[in-house]
Amino acid sequence: MSKEEAIEVMAVVLETLPNAMFRVSVE
Repeated sequence: MSKEEAIEVMAVVLETLPNAMFRVSVE
């Protein structure tokens, strides 16, 4: 995995986590 790919994956994870937390707290 190249450095750029790793950064992209991290960005996606960081975007997804708050959404997942929000969904759980709403339910």
